[in-house]
Amino acid sequence: MTGAVLAALRARLPGLSMVVETTLPEPIVRARIPGPLTVVAETEDFGLAMVNSNRIDVQASAARYRALHADWDGVVARAAVRMAAHKPDLVFSNAGYIALAAAARLGIPSVVLAPLTWGHIYRHYFADRPEAPGILATMEQAYGSARAVLVPDAAMPMDDLPNRIGIGPVGVPGRDRRAEVCRALGLDEGARLALVTFGGVNSGLDLAGWPRGTGWHWLTKGGVAAGHPDAIDMDRVPDLPFSDILASVDAVVTKLGYGMTTECGFAGRPTLYLPRGDDWPEEPHLRGWLERHAPLRAVDAARLRSGDILDDLEAVLRQPPPGPPARPTGTEEGARLVATMLGGG
Repeated sequence: MTGAVLAALRARLPGLSMVVETTLPEPIVRARIPGPLTVVAETEDFGLAMVNSNRIDVQASAARYRALHADWDGVVARAAVRMAAHKPDLVFSNAGYIALAAAARLGIPSVVLAPLTWGHIYRHYFADRPEAPGILATMEQAYGSARAVLVPDAAMPMDDLPNRIGIGPVGVPGRDRRAEVCRALGLDEGARLALVTFGGVNSGLDLAGWPRGTGWHWLTKGGVAAGHPDAIDMDRVPDLPFSDILASVDAVVTKLGYGMTTECGFAGRPTLYLPRGDDWPEEPHLRGWLERHAPLRAVDAARLRSGDILDDLEAVLRQPPPGPPARPTGTEEGARLVATMLGGG
């Protein structure tokens, strides 16, 4: 979603210089943001420590936040030194708060794109810990220093933020290119395709034990299906963006993160989702949004591990579309607001 807004911003301000601070692989960043940019592979923000894609490590996460805030002045100072080297006119964050604190220290205006804030997440899981009041006060001060917190549709509402600005959903819709996908994979266009993806964090899912010869082909990534005859790595269609592959399949099997939720909603794809097992506060809002735009059904974790999901797939495919696919109106709204802050109108 950051790439979507920055690509739209680049279209508005073609001469804009961009420095992107992220630990994502640089080719992924450049594939999403057109034009020249500098990628800095360093950041102090970490989000949460995870056991797998659906469960956080509560104790490890609390310990990391405690250690980070014990050295808060040093953390912000290091981020500010790195930031100052690039002399930015504006800092755009999604949705790390350390960069906001560094920008405030340097007197640089900032804006946040916020499907969540780590303050809301921290409060949800750790509010009863003795160190929580001080950590939360620091987080809230950082988010409060931003000129605006852009909260897109489908996200947690976060109505308590005084600098909140609501915008539409953010992302880039894919195009249905089924014929190209099937041709690249050597499949007939009538083949049944399901995209099986749980994001960049280890899902603990291994398709090796899933049934064979069911008539379904599973598009996966990251070696979770080594040796399964019906599983196909998405790297075999390298010339198509992920969103186009998603828009070309019959169904999606996933967890509900903001990006996956909106991409399924933009494409109207029938979606089987694995409910989070850790009381994740985003999930009710993501689920409520997606069920207005695409057929949606929860899948039991044990059945997913065994591959016993054929009945679930048939059931979600029989569900009528609940409404039209969503439109990513927030992408241009966000780009316009940021451009205005940069003086570009």
